[in-house]
Amino acid sequence: MHKIFLTVIFMMIMSSKIFAQQMIPKQIGVEFSYSVFRKSPEKQNYMLSIGLVSYSKNGNYFFGLAEYGRKYYKYTSGDIPIDSFLLSSGYSFYVWGDFMRNVNFNLGIGGLVGYEQINRGDELLYDGSKLNSTGNFIYGTNGKLSIESYLTEHLVFLVNGQLRFLKNSQMVNFHSLLGVGIRYNF
Repeated sequence: MHKIFLTVIFMMIMSSKIFAQQMIPKQIGVEFSYSVFRKSPEKQNYMLSIGLVSYSKNGNYFFGLAEYGRKYYKYTSGDIPIDSFLLSSGYSFYVWGDFMRNVNFNLGIGGLVGYEQINRGDELLYDGSKLNSTGNFIYGTNGKLSIESYLTEHLVFLVNGQLRFLKNSQMVNFHSLLGVGIRYNF
């Protein structure tokens, strides 16, 4: 009976090896994501991001992202492109996950700083109108709710929703994004 008990304990320890690879404090991950703005017109409004994630205790993590976004605004018979170049950093709190931590819900909060370029820096529009400003430094905050699912020991699939507040932006101050991404944890 004692041998059976030790065999069961040994089997449980060996099968829990996958747990040790997930959300270890100081573990680093590289993240790529693609997000879209709500109510995109015919042309796609999107945000691409790449960044680093550093796990802390209990599945929480710090994140730092470099982002590029393009959004089009309707103007008479054409569209005006607005490009944004942002740096984002913050902290994500582990909210809930299944027992094996293969699927997790995280809530993040962070800050944004960057530059916004209107009409690719050209003051004149296609109809001869002139823009007052072709670029602004922007800053603000963001909140993010994400669902993270481990596909393998190191590969994580992400689905997230974000709400952002950007000051000095030619876009609306509040806007939301819905995105998908992938993270590789080393």
